[in-house]
Amino acid sequence: MVHEVILFGKRAVPLENRAKALSSRSRLNNRMQAMAGDLEFRRRWKHVSYIELWSDAAIFKYDDGSKWYMNIS
Repeated sequence: MVHEVILFGKRAVPLENRAKALSSRSRLNNRMQAMAGDLEFRRRWKHVSYIELWSDAAIFKYDDGSKWYMNIS
């Protein structure tokens, strides 16, 4: 299974594009850029270890097993 990597700030996080669509990746990139000024998002981003990308949502997974869902539609 091939994983992509998403860069944001100085961090690179593995990304699995389960939607297998470039449009989903593009929407995630746009949404993350829109959140660049959000301090809470930046705090959370420091602890993300893996991202699953679906057609309308991204699931951010943390080392402790918790998850955070971001709507990208």
